[in-house]
Amino acid sequence: MLKCGEVIGLPVVCADNGKKIGTVKDIMYNTETREIKALVLGRRGMDREPKAVMFGDILSLGTGAVVVSNRKCAGGIKKASAEGDGFMTRDMRRLRIYSKAGEDIGFAEDILFDDKTGMIEGIEVSDGLFRDIIGGRRILPLIGRVEFGEDNILVEREAVEEMASTGGGVKKRFLGG
Repeated sequence: MLKCGEVIGLPVVCADNGKKIGTVKDIMYNTETREIKALVLGRRGMDREPKAVMFGDILSLGTGAVVVSNRKCAGGIKKASAEGDGFMTRDMRRLRIYSKAGEDIGFAEDILFDDKTGMIEGIEVSDGLFRDIIGGRRILPLIGRVEFGEDNILVEREAVEEMASTGGGVKKRFLGG
């Protein structure tokens, strides 16, 4: 599993000639299917619109680079947008998360996805800077129906019950729990 934040900033390299064709600027995902659609590349040179690499065109996605077969994999962002509902990770960050029972869970900080299938598996949740430092962030698995709104994310109570700590925070490091 990878976090979108770990992919943003990676170079995109062609397998056929080893040349870099861009850098990942953002990630486009579909809220209905809960899958990564495309990696949005930063503008280069005289490009009029940003380029995007469809997730299916990625040969490998590692911690150091994204590898695609050739330069033709990077098309206009309109191609990625034309394939349905597309949100960018920057649009998702800082959305408030609530359970369907009305419980305030925190803010969306990052998206976790399967690097092989592109399926979104969870959301990294922040409770605010102070709580993140003390207790670390939590991972909210996307179980059941999830509603992605413009201002909020609404999740099932079962997902909240399965939420796990990332193991971070000074409390765990110095006090053991």
